[in-house]
Amino acid sequence: MNHEIIIFIPILLFMIGAIVFTFLKKRKRSAKSIYKLIDDLEKKYIY
Repeated sequence: MNHEIIIFIPILLFMIGAIVFTFLKKRKRSAKSIYKLIDDLEKKYIY
C-alpha cells in the first residue's frame, strides 16, 4: 500500500469539506453550485 495516498486522501477530503462548509456559512448556495465547486477543486488539485 502507498502510505502517502492513505495519508493524503483524508486531508484533501477534509480541506474540500471545510471550504464547502465555509461557503455555506457565508451564504446559501445551491447544491449544483457546491458540486461545481468541488468538481473544480478536484480538477485543480488532482488532475
